[in-house]
Amino acid sequence: MRTAAGRRTDPDIAVTAMRAAGLEPLEPYATSMTAWRCRCTTCGNEVSPTLMKIRTGGGCKFCATHGIDLARPSKVYVITHREWQAVKIGIGACTGYTSRLIQHERQGWQLHQAREYATGAAAYDVEQAVLGRLRQAGLIPFLTSDVMPNGWTETCSAARVTAAEVWTMVDEETRNSADPYAPRVGDRPRAAVLIDAEAAAAEMRACGYEPLVPYPGRTNATWPSRCMTCGHEGRPTFNAIRNAGQRCRICRAKETQAKRTATSAPKAGETMRTAGLEPLEPYPGSSTPWQCRCTTCGRETSPTYSNVNSGSRGCRFCALNSATDERASAEMRAAGFEPLEPYPGRTTDHWRCRCSCGNEVATRLPSIRSGTTGCKKCPRSGGRTDPAAAAAEARSAGIEPLEPYPGKTTDRWRCRCRCSTDITLTLTSIRGGRAACGTCSQDPTR
Repeated sequence: MRTAAGRRTDPDIAVTAMRAAGLEPLEPYATSMTAWRCRCTTCGNEVSPTLMKIRTGGGCKFCATHGIDLARPSKVYVITHREWQAVKIGIGACTGYTSRLIQHERQGWQLHQAREYATGAAAYDVEQAVLGRLRQAGLIPFLTSDVMPNGWTETCSAARVTAAEVWTMVDEETRNSADPYAPRVGDRPRAAVLIDAEAAAAEMRACGYEPLVPYPGRTNATWPSRCMTCGHEGRPTFNAIRNAGQRCRICRAKETQAKRTATSAPKAGETMRTAGLEPLEPYPGSSTPWQCRCTTCGRETSPTYSNVNSGSRGCRFCALNSATDERASAEMRAAGFEPLEPYPGRTTDHWRCRCSCGNEVATRLPSIRSGTTGCKKCPRSGGRTDPAAAAAEARSAGIEPLEPYPGKTTDRWRCRCRCSTDITLTLTSIRGGRAACGTCSQDPTR
């Protein structure tokens, strides 16, 4: 079983867990998977459960509320199955319509012989001793779980060992068994919560969880809790927390991402420098914007490593699809605005300029291209472009209008390209430098 360094249970905590389950340790704690000799404070019998078993809701096998009642009379039986040519040994209650022996008889098994014992514990010891001998001889198991879902591990082939030989082993182990266990007086205890609610809550807090509701009563029931590290609210089970060491999934994801980031950081940094970008902060991850300085233009930009690694131009200021500072400034001056700072790099960014009327504004390049005044105090007419000026702009770009200017920069305008191809485009696209037809755009010599 895999063990995690630094997760060994403190002996004092282990002793507290055993006492909370009604068991008094009789020897020092070893490991959570080692049988631990204890005395049940309810029935007084000595038992040897593991701490792992106790943490999953187990306890004294004599006080168990399910399975074979080890403190009441039980029997060991040997049965045979003619069709499957198999022999099986088992234990079960002496009476009861739902006893294991009756269940097997319904499946075609026939009783060879049976013996009653004062307690189920005595019957269990004899059965386990016989199974140990059969297992050592390589005689079990014979059937598979597909043929016999319950009890297939205790079957052997009738061709290799007979029912009489198995029963002889039962007689021998009965004679060799120790003094019988004292049967319990009274009825079997009913199901009860073996784990103290306050102790369970304290253990959850020790593992980094703050319970939001009282202990649900079962170790495998979800328990709404809040992670004391990141504050995420989840519904872990007490079993998963105390046995498997399950931690908050958000914290686990962050730690996993941090490990991956630390592993990929050297390669990512080298990739960014190869693309002309000098990182200004530690590697944040492949999909997180990474603040860098472009070694070409000297500006700060924040591309993602995944985009740069896939071949994209890292610096948005130097990208081919971004307007240059000179060209954007020329457009702003043509519209009557004097830039007060360098072009921000993206057409969607606000650009601080001074209008021809003297008012300082923060406008955007698309607004100027669409004919909007950009200045609320400027008394210019409603932002409409003069048709003659629009036609002059089109001709200066090599486009000959075939109809009057439609009135808005975003309206389609039928024109003729320099290659004599009829096209439809907008004044906004002409101002943005996208005035060539499909043929001319593919042939840069035109």
